[in-house]
Amino acid sequence: MKKITLLLLLFLVMVLSSCMEDAKITVQNNVQNAKLERISWDNYSVASSLMTGESRGITVSDYKSDFPKTSVVKFLMTRGGNQVYLETKSTFTLDINDNLLIVISDTTEVINPALQGR
Repeated sequence: MKKITLLLLLFLVMVLSSCMEDAKITVQNNVQNAKLERISWDNYSVASSLMTGESRGITVSDYKSDFPKTSVVKFLMTRGGNQVYLETKSTFTLDINDNLLIVISDTTEVINPALQGR
């Protein structure tokens, strides 16, 4: 009986893991003389901190039915001693097996949600 239970458990693990799909998202900081912190996309933390020229990425694993995923990039930017929370105006879509590179530069359009209602 234990052998059958173990085999069923192994089969279930194999079936569930085969339903998961992967995609990679990378954020690169090309903002001159600025540090980006607490960088996130959707509900995923991509990097805790990026200096100018640095990039970091993560692998997003989820069920096939949960792709594609679309979101803005959210981050804190520190420049010249001032820090501000920003979100990209553009959304970025990640689909199964994608290798998405998002470059944040001096020309990236961003908003500060705290100032939107003013």
